[in-house]
Amino acid sequence: MARRYAICVTATGPNSTTLPYVTLIGTTAIRPRIYDVVMGSVATAADNAARWEFQRCTTAGTAGSSVTPQALDPGDPAAAATSGLAVFSAGPTLTASAFVLHWSQNQRATFRWVAAPGGELVIPATANNGLALMEMSIAGSAVAQEATIHYEE
Repeated sequence: MARRYAICVTATGPNSTTLPYVTLIGTTAIRPRIYDVVMGSVATAADNAARWEFQRCTTAGTAGSSVTPQALDPGDPAAAATSGLAVFSAGPTLTASAFVLHWSQNQRATFRWVAAPGGELVIPATANNGLALMEMSIAGSAVAQEATIHYEE
């Protein structure tokens, strides 16, 4: 059975087509699979909307901070995958037009995506390859967002 981990983050989205909100980066030894994503805002309710997309990347970039994935089963070892959180000083190398999931979300709403069995977002077992969660456009002011990403290795 695969080991399962959570990345829980809070940050103001960068509203950028080149700098991600958060990344999940694999290694040559694992193929991480994202199977659950929950997002919402911790800011005062307002009518701001944003378009979010998971885009493939082939480098990790330079994150503003690192996020330590937490094992959902406390008996599991530390995660092999790594994660970075906004604000990136240098973005990862994004794969052109390689979007694997996108949605629009109003700040007043919570969004949840759960993969159908076998429909997980898979990261290749290649060094520094991963998925970048991008805030591609925003209508209104940038606001603080919270996200929980569950994945397995």
